[in-house]
Amino acid sequence: MVKRMRKALAIGAGLFFVLGMSLWAGGQKDASAGDTGSKEVNMICWTEYVPQKTFDDFEAETGIKVNVTYYSSEDEMLAKTMSSAKDTYDVIMDGTQYYPALREKDLIDELDLSKVPNYKNIPDQFRLSKSDPDGKYGIPYMGANCALAWNSDVVKTPLSSYQDLLNPAFKDSIVIIDDARAVVGMAAMAEGYSINDMSDEALSAASGFLQKLKPNIHAFNGDSPKTLLINGECSVGLIYGAEVALAMDADPAVKGAYPKEGIYFGFDELSISKHGKNKENGYKLINFILDGKNSAYISTQFPYFNPNSDALQYLDESYLDNPIKNMPETARKSVEYMDDVGDNMTKIVDIFNKLKG
Repeated sequence: MVKRMRKALAIGAGLFFVLGMSLWAGGQKDASAGDTGSKEVNMICWTEYVPQKTFDDFEAETGIKVNVTYYSSEDEMLAKTMSSAKDTYDVIMDGTQYYPALREKDLIDELDLSKVPNYKNIPDQFRLSKSDPDGKYGIPYMGANCALAWNSDVVKTPLSSYQDLLNPAFKDSIVIIDDARAVVGMAAMAEGYSINDMSDEALSAASGFLQKLKPNIHAFNGDSPKTLLINGECSVGLIYGAEVALAMDADPAVKGAYPKEGIYFGFDELSISKHGKNKENGYKLINFILDGKNSAYISTQFPYFNPNSDALQYLDESYLDNPIKNMPETARKSVEYMDDVGDNMTKIVDIFNKLKG
């Protein structure tokens, strides 16, 4: 674009004036909340987390088509958002611990909650986080935790601890999520440290635990780890709670439990891209997702912890009474939220790469 403008200047001031006015008008349009005449919205989100029917229903109701880019780890989300043009996405699904990085790169905007009336469905207790103490940047979508899973036809003793995963009998039979921050954090909890303890002592203990676990790991899978349990490829898992629940629904032999040392937990949130071309449509999509009935449907397909109070009236006992799908208060007392760890993320990635290498 710069080269074209220089050429225009060489041609003459009159043409420059025309081009300048056009660019000014375009800049004014971009500075607004997006192209209100657009019939598209671009979203980046986790795989197997928002049903296609939700996007189809949104299009049927509004005439707005949802273009979706999927990722299978938060690291992949960061890589895609940071390497793409700033206006590539309108809605970004992210974890609160990644807000600082997204804000630093000028990728997410402060929310205009007047455009999200269904925000009222999110109780106060779920609205704020250490990374977003004023609730300016993200709206809770679903809560993700990790739980232990095992096939009781193969594993006769129920699991209750991260330490149980070190059993030599589980050699090459465990599937775990592909998420450096969460896995290293859970390894720290396994050794008695906080998920947010970035001391050399804690990280050394976490690394030691993971090296002992390494022979037992068959696969890293953040897309659909339940599949490996259902098809018998793995008999044990340290995976997202919803994936455990879906595996239990598919095969009654699969059981699940929360580790006694502590539970990794975090909300995935919906944010508006600062430079999105269709920001108004982004707000419409978020508001649609937060509708109680729509939110409840999402939970029937991907049964993560649902913070939407209005959705509960549409969910039956198969969700409400299942402790893996709907984490009870007793379990919530032992959750640990992941904080932004700043430059320590490099140390975490090094530990994780050593585990996978």
